[in-house]
Amino acid sequence: MILLGLDAASDLRKFGVVMCRWTHGKLSLLAHGTLDQTSIRDAITQQLRTADRALLAIDAPLGWPAALGQSLAAHQAGQGIAVAQNTLFRRATDVSVHQRTGKLPLEVGADRIARAAWQALNVLQQLRAATGHDIPLAWAPDFADRIAAIEVYPGALLKATGGNPSGYKEQVEGVAARALIATRFAELAPWLGNLVDQRADVFDAALCTLAGIDFLRGVAIPPDDLALARKEGWAWVRPLAPHT
Repeated sequence: MILLGLDAASDLRKFGVVMCRWTHGKLSLLAHGTLDQTSIRDAITQQLRTADRALLAIDAPLGWPAALGQSLAAHQAGQGIAVAQNTLFRRATDVSVHQRTGKLPLEVGADRIARAAWQALNVLQQLRAATGHDIPLAWAPDFADRIAAIEVYPGALLKATGGNPSGYKEQVEGVAARALIATRFAELAPWLGNLVDQRADVFDAALCTLAGIDFLRGVAIPPDDLALARKEGWAWVRPLAPHT
């Protein structure tokens, strides 16, 4: 099984990528970098073309709130919108993650996250074209497709496994925090410590692969309303540990 972690960003120079192989309960690192690197794109395409199975774990919203689309479809400039703000701008998965972990994902329509979501969907479409596979979203660990994708949320993974060290995303100041995180996951991903001094978005892409393992192990919580999740997207997050 190939795990491809993608930390989405509107700028491909900040779009982190980590590619691993999952065997015997451990992840081995195959490649890491950012999507502006031709060598990384070529490595991804080659691995996805030949892998027996592959899962893409993407840190970005992959859909928009159903109520937002319904409300704006016939909206005219200057008209009021009767739908409550939280219903309009938050997906069911955002509400669920917040209730279960205390972490509220960024709203997909907010500032730069919308552009990162657009770029993630664009990259996904490019990978479909490059590999010749549909790469649908997976809704169960035993997905039938050879290659599938899911949405993940590294911040919730950290919260659920012992807390989110302050400032780990800071490039220089966050090195110590990233080292603590690497120690936490040393058994599953012993190479994670080698990425502590790398770009923070690459480190986040590595966390995406760990969240992907939660999905494959059946640890992540599935949606209550699958039809709604298929429309809006769903972030696969494990439940909060008792000690957190």
